[in-house]
Amino acid sequence: MGSMQVRVALATVGALTAALVAGCGATPDAQAPVAATRVVTDVTGAQVAVPTTITRIADAWPAHNEVVQMLGAGDEIAATVLTEKTAPWLYVVNPAFRDAPTVFTNSTVSTERLARTRPDVLFTDKSTQIAAKTTELGIPTVQLGFQNYPDLKEMVATTAEVLGPEAQQQAVAYNAYLDETLAQVRGRTSPLPAEKRPSVLHVYSLNPLVVDGTGSIIDEWITAAGGRNAAQVTGNVRPVSTEQVAQWNPDVVILAGSAFVATDTGAQTLDKLRADPFWSRLPAVHDDRAVINPTGGWHWDRYGVETALQLRWAGKTLHPELFGDVDMVAETRSFYDRFLHHPLTEAEARTMLAAQDPQ
Repeated sequence: MGSMQVRVALATVGALTAALVAGCGATPDAQAPVAATRVVTDVTGAQVAVPTTITRIADAWPAHNEVVQMLGAGDEIAATVLTEKTAPWLYVVNPAFRDAPTVFTNSTVSTERLARTRPDVLFTDKSTQIAAKTTELGIPTVQLGFQNYPDLKEMVATTAEVLGPEAQQQAVAYNAYLDETLAQVRGRTSPLPAEKRPSVLHVYSLNPLVVDGTGSIIDEWITAAGGRNAAQVTGNVRPVSTEQVAQWNPDVVILAGSAFVATDTGAQTLDKLRADPFWSRLPAVHDDRAVINPTGGWHWDRYGVETALQLRWAGKTLHPELFGDVDMVAETRSFYDRFLHHPLTEAEARTMLAAQDPQ
């Protein structure tokens, strides 16, 4: 991944030529006000001129909508890739998301509908082709992405550079919290010898069977929390066979929210796993060491800002003896109040930790 160092420079939109103004029946004194911009370098190295004042945002990256909310600009999202069904907790956190039309899918965009929302800036994941379509509309498009914790912090900082000074202050606070969380969790687990680190299989999908391997942020939080990644494959979302899983024989199985069967809840999915001819014979499932990963405004276990909560949850799940003082209900409520600007009730936090949708 290329450097995401942000170089911000104030610039101005060029004035219309005198000849053009004259052709419109106006004099140079009647020119439109000059609009100020700043130049931000995105993850691809492109220098993007964005308005110094952002009031309307289009966000084509599902995980990034929560970043914008965290940085205080959730109300300004005018076009999104999300729906209330795909991110129900985020719509509880900020009901204004219901006013933003869904104009993107994970790989495409309705350019006509996007144009009608008149965004000042568009955020998108660099792995999609959306930027090629949106730049034709003249929308400043900032491409982002990350695969590890240092790059997560740079992504947050880049977004804040686009949004302005108040967002930058929140970005500094979040990045410091993430650093502190990593240090605390690693401080407790780093002395563990290899034989005390359980092997963990993180399941993205049950049918087809898809897991997350090494070289991913999933692998990073498994390791930080005192585990070892059982999946002997590299990268995210890798299809594997039941024979491979049986050979790896993980000590712990963690099911992502995306692994739920049809419309089942996490608890119902676990029940089906325990009754399945293959999974029921796996010691981790048979001995009740299969768990459901919490999901909040975005997935805790994947590429989002709630990975800070994931670290503590995973540590407590894998090593309750080392994290007995960690109250995940209190941690979750504190995080949402401080960073997502929504005071969760205790009941809401417990529902979220149980990987359930809002009631």
